[in-house]
Amino acid sequence: MQRYYYNQLGKEEKKKILEKYKKDYADSEFQKRLVRLVIYSIIGFLFSIFLIIYSLIQKEDLLSNLLVAIPLFIVSIIFLIGRYYAKLKILNKIALKIHS
Repeated sequence: MQRYYYNQLGKEEKKKILEKYKKDYADSEFQKRLVRLVIYSIIGFLFSIFLIIYSLIQKEDLLSNLLVAIPLFIVSIIFLIGRYYAKLKILNKIALKIHS
């Protein structure tokens, strides 16, 4: 199995694969999990930004708030990257199935 076959395709082929993906995975559990990952990452981003701003304004517990906010921010980024790679893996499987 080629790793990132989908990225090497042209625009028209990618559109066909995306249409097939949307048709096949419209209300699937996989799609719900991807949406859940986005929601968790947005909440993590917002809460970490809130903690950083709050700790800078109040000047109380700056270190402890930063020790919570920075890992939360990093985990939110990891969630978004994981969502991208999970979707890319499925798109790659569809592309290989269509072109083989």
